Amino acid sequence: MTIGALLATSLSGVLANSAANADTAPAVPVSLTDPAASDSVNLALLPGAVASAKSQRMTAPAATYAPANATDVFVHNGWTSNYASVGNGYDPTQDWFQVKLAQPAPVHEVFTLWTSPAKPTEYDLQVATDADCQTWSTVAHVVNPSDKDSQVIDRTDPISCVRMQALATNSTVGYTINEFELWSGPKPATVTGQIIPVPVRQTPGTGQPWQLTARSRIVVSDSGLAATGEVLAGYLRPATGYELPVVTGSATAADIALSLAPVPGLPQGNEVAAAEGYSLTVSSAGVKILAPKAHGLFDGFQTLRQLLPAASYSPSAGVGPWTAQPITVVDYPRYEHRGLQLDPARNFLTVAEIKSMIDQLAALKGDRLHLHLSDSQSWRLEIKGYPALDGTGCNGANCLAGFYTQEDFKGLVAYAADRFIEIVPELEGPAHATAAVTALGGRAVMGCQGQTQTDRFCTNPNDPASARALAFWKDAIAQLAAISPASIIHIGGDEAIGMPHEDYKWWIGQMEKIVNDNGKRMMGWNPALEGYAPGSTSINHYWSDYTGGGPALIKPEWFNQGRDVITTPEWNAYLDFAYDGSPGRTPATELLKSYSWDPEWVYEKYRSVWAQPAYGGPKAEDIIGIEAPIWGEQMRGLATNEYMVFPRLAGILEKAWSPKVLTQDYDAYRQRLSAAGPRWAFANVNFGTISQVTWNTAAMGTFTRLGADKTLSNVTLARMTAGSVPPGQFTAVIDWGDGSAAEPAGIAARDYVAGQRQGRSLMAVSGSHTYPTDEVYHGTVTYSRQDQTWVVPFTASGVPACTKTITGSHSGPLTVSSGVTCLDDATVTGPVTVRTGAGLYASGSEVRGPLTTSGAVDVLLCGTTVSGPATLTGGARVWVGDHKGDCAAATIKGPLTVTGTTRQVTIDGSTVGGPLVLQNNTAATIVSGNHIGGPLSCSGNSPAPTDAGQPNTASGPKSGQCAGL
Repeated sequence: MTIGALLATSLSGVLANSAANADTAPAVPVSLTDPAASDSVNLALLPGAVASAKSQRMTAPAATYAPANATDVFVHNGWTSNYASVGNGYDPTQDWFQVKLAQPAPVHEVFTLWTSPAKPTEYDLQVATDADCQTWSTVAHVVNPSDKDSQVIDRTDPISCVRMQALATNSTVGYTINEFELWSGPKPATVTGQIIPVPVRQTPGTGQPWQLTARSRIVVSDSGLAATGEVLAGYLRPATGYELPVVTGSATAADIALSLAPVPGLPQGNEVAAAEGYSLTVSSAGVKILAPKAHGLFDGFQTLRQLLPAASYSPSAGVGPWTAQPITVVDYPRYEHRGLQLDPARNFLTVAEIKSMIDQLAALKGDRLHLHLSDSQSWRLEIKGYPALDGTGCNGANCLAGFYTQEDFKGLVAYAADRFIEIVPELEGPAHATAAVTALGGRAVMGCQGQTQTDRFCTNPNDPASARALAFWKDAIAQLAAISPASIIHIGGDEAIGMPHEDYKWWIGQMEKIVNDNGKRMMGWNPALEGYAPGSTSINHYWSDYTGGGPALIKPEWFNQGRDVITTPEWNAYLDFAYDGSPGRTPATELLKSYSWDPEWVYEKYRSVWAQPAYGGPKAEDIIGIEAPIWGEQMRGLATNEYMVFPRLAGILEKAWSPKVLTQDYDAYRQRLSAAGPRWAFANVNFGTISQVTWNTAAMGTFTRLGADKTLSNVTLARMTAGSVPPGQFTAVIDWGDGSAAEPAGIAARDYVAGQRQGRSLMAVSGSHTYPTDEVYHGTVTYSRQDQTWVVPFTASGVPACTKTITGSHSGPLTVSSGVTCLDDATVTGPVTVRTGAGLYASGSEVRGPLTTSGAVDVLLCGTTVSGPATLTGGARVWVGDHKGDCAAATIKGPLTVTGTTRQVTIDGSTVGGPLVLQNNTAATIVSGNHIGGPLSCSGNSPAPTDAGQPNTASGPKSGQCAGL
């Protein structure tokens, strides 16, 4: 047995009538089809293809209904016919929609996505082969098409145009085609799988799965990657219990190899792909992650984590196996900025809580954490010289007081940077500033003459208060810039309702100068961009045109400057809005709504129009990313934050990472979420276990150690996700693995209560038991519900925990003076000495010299060879092989003497080259099935040794108490 192998016990889930894994597959079959690698191409997307129609709805903005919308991949817009003129010369039964290909090509399949009831009851699918598309032939006559309407026409000759010619309809609202796809071959199957965000390409492999074991390592191609390797190993060590050392050199089949290298398949000239692209190959021969940059290796590792069992996200050790199915992934992000905004100004989060959110953001390949550090409720960041800004000015019911010192902030920045996340700090002004204005002297000092509002700084350039305010902001921004390595500082800038607009724009311009003078780039919520200097690099943070009911500010000029934009549409991406019956702002943002958008086509909530057709932007070429905020007015602490963020953030970040074409299928997204749920559960994330997703089940048995009296006292033995089922519908039975009778057990879990923002937790089963001996026991917890059962193994071990582990070669003598030293596949070239109170656990190792112990607590030799004599005197327990303890047979090439021990002595199935002597041991002594190259002598042992029914062979005489063994 190798060290850690006790943690690699198989975890199997068993259904009463069929076999299933503990990470139960979703009910709908999973497809890992690789559309990018397929020979089939959607010809309607090729440059030069042109969509047109006989009519078009012209309600302003007319571009909302243009034919081109039906060939842009996004499934929530499309072409709509001009149904408004029905009866005024327009005949909907003669309407048509067509696509002219960029160049003639064979067409195998035509897929149309309709919006019911706006579709024909009968239509002809027609093709033209002439260059001008004047001569049409019918290739399919379709009656009562489904909303997802696929027609295989299998035309191998060059086709110039494809047309939908309507013939009959029951619709009074014309026709709406959301997507019209022309495939050169079969339309690729939907991409689901368990990776979220969905990768650019994923191709399932063949052969046996790869397994993470106690011998696995993180092998880096460059010593400069060691720190990243340590962070990544830290994700897997808690659940597996494995050491996972980070090393350089050649990788073995058990290892995870991280290499900086070019990745075939990454798009050339794409800076985002070059910075974060990666390839991942998983096979029984090992795991290989390649990337041009370390950030890509980190992202690839996050993908690998999602391929392992969900229990690998657990913070406590359990049994495996930790396997991943063969697969090849080539992946890179769509946008460089993939963010989450937290609002500690209103809902204070501790440093540890923010770190927890950082890890969850990293797991979904997010790379920006926007911290809203000030608002009317509180100012949360230390600014030296302004002691009143101490985080105690906390407004609002149950507002949590709190404060980040500059050292706290620098610690968060470093923690995030180790995970390739950049913290973007925001200090809000000129409005949303009650806490700061109050702390700095109130309206009398920071407000304009005659100002009645308490939530804002003076922005009148002719009022002396504005100079006092800007003097403070120069100090605050300078100190923030000094502790923030991010290139961006966010200055807020939204909802300055009632402020003279020219004053507002002047203030924004002054803030831009301050930020730029400190070497930073500014970002502000719209309409802050109206105050930006022409040609500046400041970023437009687009959210919505909210003016408190006043006239619209949004205009095409916002989007025709070539200015970088971050899209954060309030309608879809604000995570403090309610969902599934939870508390929160309204109208609710349900899971579908949070996924039914694209940054290139966003809904302008307060103007009730789509922004791109109405205002010309945000333009695709200007968008650098997406961000989802969780505003804190209605949040209190981490748990409410988690509930509102997860699962919806996963889909929003998928929009930011994955290709547009792969983020349009809501059903496929829900299947990916079903696999993500157990990962959140094992990570103890309070996520919304909503009914819109059929959540997978997953389970993990624990690895626990016996107490000195061979007892487990109220120890957790297994944990399992309940999936979409209330935990109260499950029962559990414990089999302790020692032959004792199985016993029913209670299940500790919380159920999903949306009204309390409470997600469904793991179902934990605990118990107490006394084992007969200090062995290793393999028990099970069986969860049952109706006709289904899940059998979850756990391990209860009498093997001591290692305080020091030695692998590889160790030259010279080794003395163990305290703790338990473990030799794991190690070679020690000198003598080994274990002193009183210390312990030695050797597995798969070799000691090239004598072994001497005196008063040792434990001496366990498993699968280990000792070339010199072994003299083990006093102390507690001795194993030289013990099959009941999962301890492989050992070899002692010289004499073996065991005297004066006070606990179990087991010498089982091993080879001893010289005499074997056992004297004056005072606990159970088992000498069974050994091969002894000399005499076997036993005396003074109480009780007398036994052979457990497995006689020993000895080349010399057997004498004393061992005469019959």
